[in-house]
Amino acid sequence: MTRRELALLLAILLLAAVVRLARPDLTEFKADEGRLLTAALTMSDGQFALRGISSSVGLPNAPMSVWLYALPLVVWSHPYAATLFTGLLGVVAVGGVYWLARRYWGIGAAVCAATMLAVSPWAIVFSRKIWAQNLLPAFVVGWAIAAVLTYVERRRAFLILHILCLAIAVQIHPGAISLVPATLLLLIVFRRRVDWRYLAAGVLLSALTAVPFLWYLWSRFRADGGLAMASGQSSPHFSFDAVSLISDILSGQGIAALAGPNYNGFPAESAIRLLWLALVVAGAGWAVWKIARTPREPAAQTAFICLVWLLAPVAVFLWQWTPPYIHYFILAIPAAFLLAGGVWGEMASRVRPPVKVVAWSAFVVVSALQLAIWANMMAVVARDPMAGGFGIPLGVKLAAADGARRLLDETEAIEILVAGDGANPEQQDFPAEFRALLHGVPLRYVDLKQEAVFPATPSVVLLDTSAADGPSSARDLYLVPSGEWDSFAIPGGDLAYSVRAMPAAATPSIVSNIEPPPLLANFVRLIGYDDRRLLGEGVWDIYWRPADNPDASDYHFFNHLLDGSGRRVVQVDGAAFAGPQWRAGDVVISRFWLAVPNELDPPPAMSIGMYRFPSIESVPILDEAANPAGDAVTIPLGD
Repeated sequence: MTRRELALLLAILLLAAVVRLARPDLTEFKADEGRLLTAALTMSDGQFALRGISSSVGLPNAPMSVWLYALPLVVWSHPYAATLFTGLLGVVAVGGVYWLARRYWGIGAAVCAATMLAVSPWAIVFSRKIWAQNLLPAFVVGWAIAAVLTYVERRRAFLILHILCLAIAVQIHPGAISLVPATLLLLIVFRRRVDWRYLAAGVLLSALTAVPFLWYLWSRFRADGGLAMASGQSSPHFSFDAVSLISDILSGQGIAALAGPNYNGFPAESAIRLLWLALVVAGAGWAVWKIARTPREPAAQTAFICLVWLLAPVAVFLWQWTPPYIHYFILAIPAAFLLAGGVWGEMASRVRPPVKVVAWSAFVVVSALQLAIWANMMAVVARDPMAGGFGIPLGVKLAAADGARRLLDETEAIEILVAGDGANPEQQDFPAEFRALLHGVPLRYVDLKQEAVFPATPSVVLLDTSAADGPSSARDLYLVPSGEWDSFAIPGGDLAYSVRAMPAAATPSIVSNIEPPPLLANFVRLIGYDDRRLLGEGVWDIYWRPADNPDASDYHFFNHLLDGSGRRVVQVDGAAFAGPQWRAGDVVISRFWLAVPNELDPPPAMSIGMYRFPSIESVPILDEAANPAGDAVTIPLGD
C-alpha cells in the first residue's frame, strides 16, 4: 500500500467516523434502546445476561447484543459509551469492505465500495444509536471475509471464523437468519474446499456461545409448559415488499420520515438515489457476468459470495412469513456496495485517463450529495426532532436524567419518582428510557396519566413532557407544592422535561376526608376524595395509603357513579399504583375520568373498591374486627 493509498483509506475512515461518532447527543433513544442499555449496564455491573430484550414474536432475543454492549460500559458506564461503540463498529465495517474489495478487485473498487458505505444515509442512521441490529455490519463483513478466505483462497481454518460470525450475527438479531441458507449454499458449492473438521469446530464453538440462551429457553419451557410465539401475521404469503425495502435502504429512500412530513428534502434527491441504486444494480449484473465468464477466477468467486450475501435476505423474505421491516436488510448494505465497487473498478480500469478523471469526479460529487442529503435531514431534525419519527434526542433525555441525579446528590432525597407516560419499563417507553439513563439510582415509576405519588421521605420528581398528558393527567397535583422546577427544553416546540426536589409528605391537602378511613383486606386505606371537578369535567380523585410493605399483586380500582335511586350511571376502572412499589407512609392520588351525563338524578354517590388483576378477585372492605364487611365503599357526593 502506497502512502497515497493509505492517505485515501484514512480519509474514508475518518469521514465514516465523523458522521457516525459526532454529536452522540443527537441520536435516537427510545424504548428498545433503553431496555437494551439497561440490560447491558446490569451485565457490566456483574450480573450475567441469559437473554436479551423481548421481541415482537413472543420470545426474547438472544443475549449476544447485551454481551457486546456491556464491553464498552465496563470501561465507561455512560450511554454515550454504547452509542459510540455502535459507531466504531460501523467504521470497522467500512474498513472491512475496503480490505475485501481491494484484495480481489483493486484499489478503485475498494475506494468506491468503502466510500458508498461511509456516506450512505441509512448506513449512517443505523450506526448512530444503541440498537441490536446496528451491530450487524461489522460481524457480517467478518462473515464474508472469512468465507472468501476459506472458499477462494482455500485457507480452510477460516471456516471456523465464518461459522462463528454467522452464529454471532444470528444471536445479535434474528433478521440475520437469512445468512444461514447463504452459508449452506456456499458449503455445497465449495464442498471440495471444506475441511469438515474445521466445520465441526466452528459449529461446536458457535453452539457454546448459544448455551446460556438455550438454557434460559429450556428453563422457561419447563416453567411455562411451552414457548409462546407469534409471527404478527395471520397467513404467510408471497410479497415483493423485501425488494422494495432493500431498494429503499440502499438508495436512501424513506429517510425523510425522520424529519417529518413538512421536510422538503434536498435538491435533486430522487435523481441522486436513482444513480446510487443504478450502480448497485449494475454491480449485481457485473457479478453474474463475471461468474458466467470466468467462474474459476478468485475475483469471480468473490463476486459470487457477495451476490449470495446480497440476495439471501431478499429471498428469505419474499415468502412473507413475518412482516419485514427496513432494518432487517441492514446486513445486506455492505454486500451491495461491494458489488457496486466491483463494477466501478472494472469500468474505471477500462477507460482512458481523461474519461477516468471525469468518472471519478462524478462519483465524488454524487457521494458528496448523498452525504449532504443526510446532513440536511439531520439539521432539520436538530431544529425540531419531534416533527417526524426521530423523537426526543438522547442528549435532552440525558440532561433531564443528570438534572435529577444532581438534585438527588445535593438534597436529602432518597429516591427519584419517574412520573410520565406509563409506569412499566417493560411495556411503556418513558419508564424504559429513564430506567436506563438513571441506572443505579433508587427509582419508582408513576403513571402521570392517572396517578400521583407522595412519599413520606424527601424525593426528586422527574416529570414527563406535557405530550404525555390526557384528560385524567395528574400533573397539576405535583405543581401544587411550592418549589422551583428545573426545565429541560426540547428544540422546536414548547415541550420540556421538568425536575424538582420534593420535601417529605408534600401531599396536597385532601379536599374531602373519609372518616373513619376504610381498611381493605390488602391493607390499603381510603383516606379521602375530590369530587369538585366530577360533575363538570368528569375528573374524580381518590386519596389512599398503600400497605407498609410491597405487594406482588397488581390491583385495579372500580368507580361506580350512582344516581339518587342507586342506579349505576357510569363505571370506570383503572390500575392502582403498582403493588411492588408500595412503601410505608406513601400517599397516592388515583385520578379517573368519567363520562358523566349532563343530567343526573340527585343525590349522586360514588361506590369505589379494589380488585386483583387479572383475576378480577374482589378485595373486601374490613370492619373493626377485621372481618369482611362488603366489596365497596359508597360516598355521597356534593351538589
